[in-house]
Amino acid sequence: MRKILLLLLMSSFMVYSADTAKLTSNTIMDLMSRQRASIQANDATGAGLPGVINAYVKYNDPSCVDSLAMLGVTVQTVTPSILTALIPADRVYDVAALESVECVQAAQPAKMLMDAARSDTRVTDIHSATPPLETPFSGKGTIVGVIDGGVDFTHPAFFAQDGTTLRIKRVWCQADETGVPPAPYTYGSCYDTQEGITARGTDMAYYSHGCHVMGIAAGSDMESPYHGVAYDADLVFSSFKDIDTGISDAIKFIFDYADEVDKPAVINMSLGTEMGPHDGSSLRDQMIDELTGEGRIVVGAAGNNALINMHISKTMADSDDRLFAGIGFLEGMSGIGELQIWGEPGANMKVRVCTVDKETMEPVYQSRAFNAANDYSGTITLQQPYDESGGYFSIVTQRSPLNDRPMAHIQLAITDYRPTKVIAVIVTADAGSTVHAWANENYCCFLQHLPVMDVPDNMYGTCEIGGVGKSIITVASYSSRNSVVKLDGTLYESGFPMNDIAPYSNVGPTVDGRMKPDIAAPGSLIVSAFNGNNSQTEQVATRQWNGKTYYYGVYQGTSMASPHVAGIVATWLQACPTLTPDNLREVFAATARHDEFTGDQPGNTWGYGKIDAYAGLVYVLNHFASQSGVPSVVEDDFSVQMVDGQLRVLHYRPSAATRLTFHTIDGATALVAEAGPSGCGDEFIPDTGSLAPGLYIVNVVSGPRSETVKYLKR
Repeated sequence: MRKILLLLLMSSFMVYSADTAKLTSNTIMDLMSRQRASIQANDATGAGLPGVINAYVKYNDPSCVDSLAMLGVTVQTVTPSILTALIPADRVYDVAALESVECVQAAQPAKMLMDAARSDTRVTDIHSATPPLETPFSGKGTIVGVIDGGVDFTHPAFFAQDGTTLRIKRVWCQADETGVPPAPYTYGSCYDTQEGITARGTDMAYYSHGCHVMGIAAGSDMESPYHGVAYDADLVFSSFKDIDTGISDAIKFIFDYADEVDKPAVINMSLGTEMGPHDGSSLRDQMIDELTGEGRIVVGAAGNNALINMHISKTMADSDDRLFAGIGFLEGMSGIGELQIWGEPGANMKVRVCTVDKETMEPVYQSRAFNAANDYSGTITLQQPYDESGGYFSIVTQRSPLNDRPMAHIQLAITDYRPTKVIAVIVTADAGSTVHAWANENYCCFLQHLPVMDVPDNMYGTCEIGGVGKSIITVASYSSRNSVVKLDGTLYESGFPMNDIAPYSNVGPTVDGRMKPDIAAPGSLIVSAFNGNNSQTEQVATRQWNGKTYYYGVYQGTSMASPHVAGIVATWLQACPTLTPDNLREVFAATARHDEFTGDQPGNTWGYGKIDAYAGLVYVLNHFASQSGVPSVVEDDFSVQMVDGQLRVLHYRPSAATRLTFHTIDGATALVAEAGPSGCGDEFIPDTGSLAPGLYIVNVVSGPRSETVKYLKR
């Protein structure tokens, strides 16, 4: 059997172990890619590394900021131990050499994750029930931030009920260099007036993802049945430049505005990637942990890859210490892929790339074994004799400075391998240790091509950016609608069972053992605002406004479930502006709905279960708002609502007594129901069993206030 010849391409820059020990694998991979480009462009050794690297820097001394400036680094967002920065590529090793620098993590690509829902989650019960019963919780006095792309800033969904006041208060278009960046940032353009925002029109004319997401969270076009949850909240929007440092900068930008106007804020990120450690240790996740807290919430999407095997793992045994993982490539991406393989802290792990013959089921080529306990970076070129593979792969191995876990980061560019061959990786590790690997969903996945290969799965799949951070509220998607008629008259059907988890919705847990996702919300066939600057086939309804035709359309994904939760969180922040991520998980644990699909116990598919906006609001009022009182944005002491066919009096402030008098339509008293002292969040549900079916006029007196409502007894 002929063997492939190997050539190790010697990099023109030296690798110093003292410096690379502080660089994450994607930082080193970025430097290698730039080095290759420099060599190819100059047909020589390369005079230097071109451009700048967007990166996170973990530091241990505030003087680091000044030291970075002396190296020509532009610092952007700064939190207590992490900052984002623009680092000249040829100064990365100088940055790593600083004593005040602990870790440098280059930015990585991020992608957007792609009505009946409000009723299913009982948002309608906190908006309004049977008229005239209503409650004031609609996000008033809060900020809903959206980091996304493709928002139509002129859409009626984002104007107040007066039709003239724009609810979008700040916009940062990170790829727009025509205007002035927001301080202290050095890129993009900020728009902070209604005239400037509406004149800009949109951040991305050819896309609607961000418009749809913002409409779900907080659309206010009440003439449309497709308005959002927190329709009275103020809005702040930021696009991002396809990389996650821009996302982190955007979080700080939105929270800075919330600080400026002294309002609580929740941010939605329907964004994700499978590349990363999946344990909350990335510098991005650590930075978000430092940015969130009281009245500062980040909500993210779990991801949409559950139908694809993006993950494979194995716990090694003395008799079986090998993971044999086959690689499948996306159509049009044959041989192009990216993998990250992670071991356990303190364990040894070795990785090989191989080409396997389908008939013999044996490797016809194996690279040397790369020991992940050692720092290594290089590019291996495959010379193609006869019927074997060509191309190359790049590999970085290290004990990650993020978490001390051995890891291998591999980029594949293998060409011309024959139909009789498949590409695979072989991983060996210490007995008793567990190895996890993820594939980059933009290029490849894991496939069991041959029976001798290990079986991949979709576990540990909640995505990086929106899904694994310790402080991020991660949202799964279920189906509250499975068909919708589009404008062209065609029926759009999902094929998903009603009320069950969407089959694409990623599942957990995280590698460090935390339950993910946290909660589930409707995400399949959701209708919301579309960008009016483009034409799309998913349009469902039109709206004539200000002399222009606007659209509502249908998307599905955890991208749609996440903003639904963000909007609900805004209504809860209206009741208690100091809620924290841990408070929210307590609310979910106490109030999430369970049924035949979710089961009775929390888990890594549904999280705590299906979100219940009304029950959650009552819990917040009872357990958190009562500590400091309900904010002044809630003008009433109580509200009267119809929930699940019951008349309910919900108290927002303490009351000494509550009295309900039911009158028939001819004025006769049919029932008097009374309750004693009530606290914030307490409900009084009168027993109406003695009433005959029919319409009643109910006078409600609680404290100094009274209200008269209609009640239909069925």
